[in-house]
Amino acid sequence: MHIKRLQTFVLMLSVSFSQTFAIFYAVAQPLGANENASLITTDSFSKQFLITFVDYPGAEPYLDVLNEIYTELGFTVHKVPAPALRGLQLVNEGKVDADAHRLGRVAARFENVMLIKPELVRATLVLLCRSGVECNRNILNNKEKTLLTNERSLIYLEDFDIQTSVIKKEIIINTVDMLRTKRADYATFMIDERQLVPPGMQYVKLRSIFLYHTINKKHAHLLPKIEAKMRTKRLQLNEILLSSKS
Repeated sequence: MHIKRLQTFVLMLSVSFSQTFAIFYAVAQPLGANENASLITTDSFSKQFLITFVDYPGAEPYLDVLNEIYTELGFTVHKVPAPALRGLQLVNEGKVDADAHRLGRVAARFENVMLIKPELVRATLVLLCRSGVECNRNILNNKEKTLLTNERSLIYLEDFDIQTSVIKKEIIINTVDMLRTKRADYATFMIDERQLVPPGMQYVKLRSIFLYHTINKKHAHLLPKIEAKMRTKRLQLNEILLSSKS
């Protein structure tokens, strides 16, 4: 009885050793042209990289750039929608790894947040007006008017003598709906190089602004690689944006 058990154990050990040796031998061999895929790390074993973003019209090309950068660096990217200031707070606290793009002056106020250069978004802050109302910079000086805006925009408009009644609203995607349904007449709004303005709206340019991709300082060692890729992909993005504008 004991002899049979011993024989069974020896047989199992032999099979296990053979399988282990076969795996080691296969990995040690040079890869053929068609064998690369079998040894690429799968997503389930990749490092996770969480990026918050504002659900903003036309943001897709910028999110695609970030997805490419971090995928090339070996991460599995997950994008998490978050209100503007909340996203930066999450990055600052280290609860997420990065935020898609934020105003430089705002992001610089957070101790654990690093700006990636060059800028990701080249934009213009505008006064957005619903159809059928007066639309010019003088609106900002009129105490009888009401302006939908947010803390971030007001930072860039500190040298404007804003006399309007201000309603601060952080959920940007609802702004256009409020103008369309005539719950508001005016709002601050951001447009990028494509000059994509919501249909039926008027606008007046207020200020040119840059938005930067941001990361938590725990990823500082990746900064040179991220910025090198950003420089290359920002040039490619220029072509995409210009082609979509024409």
